[in-house]
Amino acid sequence: MMGRSRNRRRKQQKLVNLDWTELPRGILEIIFERLTVTDCISVSDVCKAWRHVIAQELAGWQSRGVPWLMMPGKDREVRTCISILQKQHWDIVLPEAYGRYCWGSYQDWLILVKHIDCFYLEISLLNPFSRNKTDLPKTWNFYHKIVLSGLPILENYICMLVHSQCRELSFWVPGAESWLKHKLDGEPFEDAVFCDGSFYLISNDYNIWQIKSANIFASIRTYDAYGVKIDCHEVIMSEEQENSGVLKYLVESCGELLLVCRLYNTKAEAILETHDFKVYSLDFSLMSWKRVHDLGDKILFLGKCCSRSVSSTELGVAMRNRIYFSNDHAAPWWNEWDSDHLYGISARHNLNNAGRKDWGVFSLGNGTHEDFCFRGNRDRWGPIWLTCPQWWCCRKLAVNR
Repeated sequence: MMGRSRNRRRKQQKLVNLDWTELPRGILEIIFERLTVTDCISVSDVCKAWRHVIAQELAGWQSRGVPWLMMPGKDREVRTCISILQKQHWDIVLPEAYGRYCWGSYQDWLILVKHIDCFYLEISLLNPFSRNKTDLPKTWNFYHKIVLSGLPILENYICMLVHSQCRELSFWVPGAESWLKHKLDGEPFEDAVFCDGSFYLISNDYNIWQIKSANIFASIRTYDAYGVKIDCHEVIMSEEQENSGVLKYLVESCGELLLVCRLYNTKAEAILETHDFKVYSLDFSLMSWKRVHDLGDKILFLGKCCSRSVSSTELGVAMRNRIYFSNDHAAPWWNEWDSDHLYGISARHNLNNAGRKDWGVFSLGNGTHEDFCFRGNRDRWGPIWLTCPQWWCCRKLAVNR
């Protein structure tokens, strides 16, 4: 009995004396791949060897990261970012963004816009962490949304510009010298998203247009806008809805197409007041919107040109079934470069802007939500969501040690 106790103590002493920095890279990968994002950020602070593996050498982790809010500020080189989940803020120096609006984002890429001559836009895609940058062809300024099919570091991805009221789309792929325009018939549409190989657009009456990426590539190669095949799906809404006072978001969530309806007050004195959210999932077999009462471990982040779904399990945070949202304008076709008059509007018109916020959070599992009321900031454009990559968080911690 005493012999077994001595052997156990010897093994424990060996573990204490083990140099954990010398663990083989393969073993570290096996361990780290089982950790959440927040756990990886924490253990990266143990030593340089671990940080190097987490921040630089683990393949397939480029999409992992922490959701941030980037505050507006066209005339600033330094942009303030807020990590809602980590309860921290960072100032990022972005000389490339000076004089440009942040139109939205795709994962860790910003969509920057320079408004020129009152008619045209210069659009560029910038990764503020790697500093990679792609300039897109100049276009008209009346589009209200841009949707990407994939990361700009890929060879084959599509950018789609959207204008609701004119029902006009424009497509661009790497290597193209100009945008390919396409006109749609029917009702105006409010939002668009890329999901499982297709772009989807939602109309005022909750129907869906589908455009397969393969058709877009083929049309751009021949520069034939009429060759873009668009399928219109009449979708059944499971509940009676009112178009008045509803802001619609399409969100891709693990291959599932979600519709989030943000219900707001239409009274003039209650501008930007949100009182409820409803979530639906598209049943492709029945072509119907089914009400979703529980998001599971998913957290939704809603914003103009920057909505996304994130797994709380993968992040490693003790929250679920929540919707974080930016203070978006009620009109989906309105852009920040149309809104410079907002700055200081409360003071000019003697309005009370106290207590109004740039973003909010809604818990989908709180019953009737009768007491929920979010009052948005009148005096400036809402911030955008951006994914801060895991590797950047690890390096930043190392610099701040």
